[in-house]
Amino acid sequence: MSGDLNFDAIHDLMVRSELSGSAAEVHGHLSGMLCMNTTIDPAQWLEDFFGDETPKAGDYERETFEALYRQTRRQLTDTDFSFQPLLPDDQESLDFRALALGEWCHGFLQGLGYSGETSGWPGESSEILQDFLEIVRLDAQAAEEADEEAYAELTEYVRVGVQVIQGELDAMTPEGQH
Repeated sequence: MSGDLNFDAIHDLMVRSELSGSAAEVHGHLSGMLCMNTTIDPAQWLEDFFGDETPKAGDYERETFEALYRQTRRQLTDTDFSFQPLLPDDQESLDFRALALGEWCHGFLQGLGYSGETSGWPGESSEILQDFLEIVRLDAQAAEEADEEAYAELTEYVRVGVQVIQGELDAMTPEGQH
């Protein structure tokens, strides 16, 4: 599998394979788990997210998700701040993109094991996680075209917030396991 995987590729794969969840949520979940432990095995992530629906080794779906794992891990561990949440592109409706952003944050919080408890999270992480929880609660149906700029700002906040959380957790344990 070569090249970067995008939202449409993962979304189409999940729909075609009739897998539960959304492309945004599965990537958020992966990103959260990788923030907690950059050495997590891709099989553990897939089992945690999909449970009984976990694609089997050697299947095209499994290979695609493993490529997504490698791409996301590289983005989170590289020092070039290339991490991007897997979200629909700007051609999609604002409602759809806002819903996907909420799903991404929901998946991230689950992957991180965040329960709403703020104590024990380093530095700015607790505030960022609370903000992510608020993004999950946003009403995507209330979005209007005038909110395009607000959506762009929220998306950038999430992108940077994940990197802040990753950095703060890494600072606590240099081995990459949190």
